[in-house]
Amino acid sequence: MRSPPRLRRGLTVLIVAFGVALGLTYAWVVPRLVLDTEDIIFARQLERLREEALRVGGIDETLAAPGVRVVRDLQRESPELAAFLRALAPGVHEFNDEALPDLQTRQLIVDVAPASEGVPASWLLYDLSGLEALEGPWSARYIGAVGGGVALALLATLVGLLAARRLFGALDALERLVAGATPPSPAEERDDEIGRIARLWRDADARLRSALARERRFTRDASHELRTPIAAARGALELLRAEPDADAARRAELQRRVEAALVEMGDLVHAFLWLARETSPVPAGMDREGFLLGGLVERMVRERMLLAGPGARFELERGADAFVEGNERLARVVLGNVLGNALNHGDGRVVLQVDGARVVVGNQTRAGVAVGAAEGFGFGLEIAREVCERHGWRLQPREQDGRYTVVLDFAVGVDGGSG
Repeated sequence: MRSPPRLRRGLTVLIVAFGVALGLTYAWVVPRLVLDTEDIIFARQLERLREEALRVGGIDETLAAPGVRVVRDLQRESPELAAFLRALAPGVHEFNDEALPDLQTRQLIVDVAPASEGVPASWLLYDLSGLEALEGPWSARYIGAVGGGVALALLATLVGLLAARRLFGALDALERLVAGATPPSPAEERDDEIGRIARLWRDADARLRSALARERRFTRDASHELRTPIAAARGALELLRAEPDADAARRAELQRRVEAALVEMGDLVHAFLWLARETSPVPAGMDREGFLLGGLVERMVRERMLLAGPGARFELERGADAFVEGNERLARVVLGNVLGNALNHGDGRVVLQVDGARVVVGNQTRAGVAVGAAEGFGFGLEIAREVCERHGWRLQPREQDGRYTVVLDFAVGVDGGSG
């Protein structure tokens, strides 16, 4: 669902309003600026010509500037021109696009200097033909200047609308991405800031989804897998209360069961929290403690025998021992899962072989049920395999002729970022 295009409409209206304002401003400011500049230039030119006319004197002089002459004796002019000039008041007069008597121009500036202290009156005539920039509000030059400004404003408006369209096209693609579009999104393929934002969003979204998935799995696994050690601890405590007169050996055995269950609960919680972390290429120091694998397997066998009861049979074949780099608690969880499943889904007899950094666990499946085909003690081979992969170990289950074997290799490229 797309959001209402309020921003799009607002920006479009703003761009159009800006274009209209720009056109109107140009149509008024540019001609006004040209005319004002022209007036300033002509005023300065007249001042210079007036000073030059005073210097040269004489009855009737044509000054050095083109189209400029001074009239001091009206009797030498035609009656029409003399009457026209005599009727002008002292000061500067400008004529544009109108017939002037006995003159070949329609654009003229006349500077009338009255007589004073023995100096006769004079008329300075400045022919402006072809000199004025705009020559009136309806001249071709004026219309061209205004039209150019309006065209420029229209062009700026068009460019603004095209830029807005391109921008909002990118924002639409980004909105579809945020709304849940499956990759690849057009926004992610852009080679600009929108594309970079889209790719950052996709990465953040993937990390968030991964975090939510890890949280759901943590809740699921913790609620399911902690039931077994909790039940074992509760059962041992109930036996302690039910047998108040039990001898010291019996009470010690039940206490060891409680302790083993609590240790296993701690290991499981540690593993769940570790899996819930975001993976990182740099392994954390706490996950790289190091331990002797053979001794760990022996302790795990004793704990399983204690929790499983007298019906469990473990056959351990130890070869060369190895110092394994990694977190011992995670190794306990993986081994506990494999041993628990072997007991729960086998015939009660589990064979272990330890050779260096490799452990092989085998059992005869019961009624054709493989150790990895159903949930049993621990949190399943699938998650155990993930622990191994993230920690740099390897878990390989095999089944042949009703016998199920799991090979655990703790010496494979220990570089699986533990986060």
